[in-house]
Amino acid sequence: MKLAKPFWALLSFCAVSAQNQAVDSTTVSTNFLDEVVVTDSRFALKRSQSGKTVVKIKQEEIQQFAGLGLGVLLSTHLGIDVIGKNLYSGQNTTISIRGGRNRQVLILIDGVRVSDPSRIESDFDINALSIEMIESIEIVKGAASSLYGSSAATGVINITTKKPMESLSLMAKKTWGTELSANQALNSVSAGNHMVRLSSTQSGVGINLAYSERYSDGMTSVIGNESNPSIPDPFNKVNFNVGLSGQLTPKFNWKLGWNKDEIKADYDNGFPLEQADFRYTTETNRYVLSTKYNYTDGSLNLNAGYQDNKRDFVSSFPLNYESDNWNIDLFNKYIFNNVLYTIVGFQYQKATMEVDYNPEATQSDVYVNFVYLDPSGLNFNAGMRYNYHNAYDGHWTYSLNPSYSFTIDSDRQMKLFGSYSKAFIAPSLYKLYNPSYGNNDLMPENNISFEFGAEIRSGQNVFSAVYFNRKEDPTLIFGPPVPDEGYPYGRYANSDKEIVYRGVELAYDFELFKKVKSRLNYIFTETTDGDLRSIPKHAINGVMDFPLSDQTHLNLLGQYSGERIANDSKTLLEAYSLFTLQLNHRLKKLNVNVFLSVYNLFDTEYVIIPQYATRGRNILAGISIQL
Repeated sequence: MKLAKPFWALLSFCAVSAQNQAVDSTTVSTNFLDEVVVTDSRFALKRSQSGKTVVKIKQEEIQQFAGLGLGVLLSTHLGIDVIGKNLYSGQNTTISIRGGRNRQVLILIDGVRVSDPSRIESDFDINALSIEMIESIEIVKGAASSLYGSSAATGVINITTKKPMESLSLMAKKTWGTELSANQALNSVSAGNHMVRLSSTQSGVGINLAYSERYSDGMTSVIGNESNPSIPDPFNKVNFNVGLSGQLTPKFNWKLGWNKDEIKADYDNGFPLEQADFRYTTETNRYVLSTKYNYTDGSLNLNAGYQDNKRDFVSSFPLNYESDNWNIDLFNKYIFNNVLYTIVGFQYQKATMEVDYNPEATQSDVYVNFVYLDPSGLNFNAGMRYNYHNAYDGHWTYSLNPSYSFTIDSDRQMKLFGSYSKAFIAPSLYKLYNPSYGNNDLMPENNISFEFGAEIRSGQNVFSAVYFNRKEDPTLIFGPPVPDEGYPYGRYANSDKEIVYRGVELAYDFELFKKVKSRLNYIFTETTDGDLRSIPKHAINGVMDFPLSDQTHLNLLGQYSGERIANDSKTLLEAYSLFTLQLNHRLKKLNVNVFLSVYNLFDTEYVIIPQYATRGRNILAGISIQL
């Protein structure tokens, strides 16, 4: 493996220097045992009471990554990678949690699941979202289908958008930057974004209006050659957000939201790989209704959403897709004496796609979950769900997550935790009904996940170690040709063998020199008969926050990706290291923030997908103002 020497030196120096340092507040989002987390149980509980591994990303950290994007932000956290984040802006991204893929990660936005049923995996591309409109993110790693349903096999990403301000507030942001491959002169602005947000609460009704646009015109998708030289592929993304919220009565809260995400981008030919004048557009409208009725010791909650999707590809083989999906989640939360927390719920999903064969899928689920918090520090989180699908009938899932927190001595606390869960992934409309490759006899993919680990806290310094093991049996695969049944090129099927993913996660959040806040992560991932294309066996991430003054912070990000198999399943890609510098300065009296980022500081050349361009050294500068 090839690793930049400065990165090894940085890791070793930080690990030694962090010992026995005092603790202070930090602008870098770190995972403290006493943080309040929600997504793993749907109750606001302390981290020490959770039996799951939860990542919490707060607004301060999101603001620091506004120019680098959501994919880069997520990838700085343990066990999470967004494949494609370092390619040109129009590239589809794949979220990998513990060796999984997009189809195994459930995305929630304000509590409502999002997906595009016209995509092969019926998944969701986070590239469509605007990081400027996000307030916070919680990520639960491991199976969570008993609480959230289909697709929550390797993790759940719960994105919360910004809420209305109490008084009238206007925020504007503008950035200028570059988006270029390695070894190119940074002599012109080729990328940037602008955003404006108006927020207020009038007569008890919260109002939130936001507009964001991001653009680039400096990178190519596929690397060209002498006979067909590289030409930049422009990218443009526009996001609208309208949100209303309020109270009908002191006990009844409501929220309405509409979001529109639109992308227009050029792209090149993928087969054969060559420069081309292709173009695609995507448009997504998301509508959300959330209500909460509070009563003594409990609440009745509704999270409902509708999403329509349109995708058009102008190429040698033009394609057009349209789809929509409904999601209704009605659940009751009740607390018994602050010891037993319970949820009983019903969830309904309907997905359709507008093609010649007009497929449709429905799912109806009932579920129950409870959390028991014993005063001794022994806690249990357990649940069960029954899923009924129109294609494969009924399916059960379950989960059990015990944990035990205790005090080692006056300076140290420890939490031991484990999880044993069953998750499932419903086959997509494409895999079930496509005339050329579909198979309406598919059964859901089953995932059995086991993990155990420990967290030790000394003040606010936290060290954690987790072992995870996930078995897929059956899994969803693209099977061999079946000429006798009319499938000469193969079709989707269930595997006849067990596939295993396993690994170890290590994380250390600490303070260096009493002021420098740091986070170091290492993950080891391996598989038996599984697919680890583009996913390294060894990966390391580091984040350090240097407070130069009360108003000025300098952040250093380091990312190491070990050797990995390319998407052709045979090419071994070399390891690489990337470093990023971020400088933020806030003018308190004017409520102005100015920032500068230098991505891929050493202009490293590396490969994500063979013959696809990757980002070299790039600079981003901007200013935000709040009135």
